[in-house]
Amino acid sequence: MQAEAKRLGYFFAQADTAATMPPVLAERLAWATEYRRKCYLYPNCPESWERQTTDSMSDGYAQEHCRSMLAALAALGIRLQEGPQACALLAAEECRQREKASLPPEPSPLSEVEVSSFVDEFFTKLDAPKEGVPT
Repeated sequence: MQAEAKRLGYFFAQADTAATMPPVLAERLAWATEYRRKCYLYPNCPESWERQTTDSMSDGYAQEHCRSMLAALAALGIRLQEGPQACALLAAEECRQREKASLPPEPSPLSEVEVSSFVDEFFTKLDAPKEGVPT
């Protein structure tokens, strides 16, 4: 959670008051916390971490878990503080999220069968006699 907060210009410190938490920051902290949790719970299934985190975000569990962690830290006197670059870093994150939402999904990687058939076809065409090419 500290690493994600730092990436967006915030930090945790002992303080009497906490900084206002913009929605972008709350979402990123919840995502980072839940993603890390999935990494620890399912260390042998990295391919499912992102999907499971997305599911936890959509049903609200990740946000509630993050709020409970922030409340536990606040009970110890540790609260979120805003750094000098927070405004610019948050604006950049908002732009990044808007851009990510507008991009088409990345194509899925080729399967082993597709790669194998591509390689076979490539070498077949490479070995085929060339017509009309002087030798």
